[in-house]
Parts: sequence; structure tokens; C-alpha cells
Amino acid sequence: MKIDFNNKNILVTGATNGIGKFIAESFYKLGGNVIGTSTTRSSKKKNFEICKVNFLKHSEFEKFCSFIKSKKIDILINNAGINKIEKINNLNIKDYNDILFVNLKVPTILTKIVSQNMIKKKRGKIINISSIFGSVSKSERSAYSSSKFGLIGFTKSTSLDLAKYNILVNSVSPGFIDTKLTRKILKKKGINIMSKKIPLKRLGNVNEISSLVNFLSSKYNTYITGQNMIIDGGFTSE
Repeated sequence: MKIDFNNKNILVTGATNGIGKFIAESFYKLGGNVIGTSTTRSSKKKNFEICKVNFLKHSEFEKFCSFIKSKKIDILINNAGINKIEKINNLNIKDYNDILFVNLKVPTILTKIVSQNMIKKKRGKIINISSIFGSVSKSERSAYSSSKFGLIGFTKSTSLDLAKYNILVNSVSPGFIDTKLTRKILKKKGINIMSKKIPLKRLGNVNEISSLVNFLSSKYNTYITGQNMIIDGGFTSE
């Protein structure tokens, strides 16, 4: 089984850090024409463009949406997300609104935009990157979990709206993945502790996430839609 994305336009939000970076690069290596977003930088080379856009700045997001309308996206990866760890009694409502906007409303708006062209072509793939905290949760994650639970619900409903057009919509929910941010937050001691709590006794790696996303977005996925694929080494099974 050889996966390639030749002649496919792929949009990946949050494409310069963590999981999103590796997802965007994997599509590029497999021949895709990738458009990514970043809050910090822009760049452009053949078949790989990074657009600098802060979704929380209305004018920037509006301009980006206009740009995307002209690109006829074949595959959409809604990956960008933000988080604020805080107990509910101390939660800042602005932070809550920002998290819901970036993690849930932006995917909704972008899906609405790109699906117009997908409907005309009667094909397309949309993958929403959720989290295990969209299926389970823990203290201080009220805003984040609200957005990720919502994103999974959005995935299921949207898949029903678009199924008759042969547009497949799924979500991928990573568990604890070995990224620079994870290492910064957990540090070596925390990673060792967390690894013992995972049935496979290790953190996941970014290639495992990007491989799943690649498959769900490929021509080989012809019947999986409306599903939330948890990839966590068995963490949420116990």
C-alpha cells in the first residue's frame, strides 16, 4: 500500500509546532501541496506554504479565510489549538472564549469554507485533531475539554451532513505524545511517571499520529467516517 498525495491541496492549521508540524511535513513528503498556519512566522517554498495568522485577531482570520476560499482544498486538517490550565473557580472567561474560538469555532468556519469546493467535486477528507481530553478529562481542564468534547461532536454531526457528497470526516484523539512541549511540561521525571500509567509503557511519537492522519486522508480510506480514533497506547482503556 503506497500512500501519496500528488495533486492534492492540503490545509493544516497549527503547522509549525508539535504534532501539527509533523503532520504537515508528512503530507509534503508524500507529494502533497501543503498550506499551513502559524502564529509566529510565514514562509514559502514549492508546494509548502506557511501563512502567519493569529486566529484571535479578527482581521487576520478574515483575510486568511478569503485566501483559503481561492485554494480549493482537498484535505483539511484542523489541528491548531490552545489551552489554559485553571480550576473552574478561577477560570478567566476571556481565556475560555479564546479556547473555544480557536479549538472549536475555527474548525467549524474552515470546514464550512472548504466543504463548498469538496461538495462540488463530490470528494474530500476532513480530520479534526481532538484529544483524549475530549473523551475523558481531569482537573483544571474545563475549558480545554469543553472544546475537545465539542470537536468530537462536531465531527460526528458534520460527517452526516457531508456523507452524501463522499466527504469523509473523522477526528483523531492523541494521548500523551513525545513532543518538545510535552518534555518541557513533564520533564524527565514526569515522563517516567506517565509512561508507567500507559499500558504500552511509553509515550506515543509524532510519526504514529501522522501515519494515522495520512491513512484517514488517503485514497485507501473509503468507508471510515464519523469516527473518533483514539491513539493513546491504551491509556483511556483502563
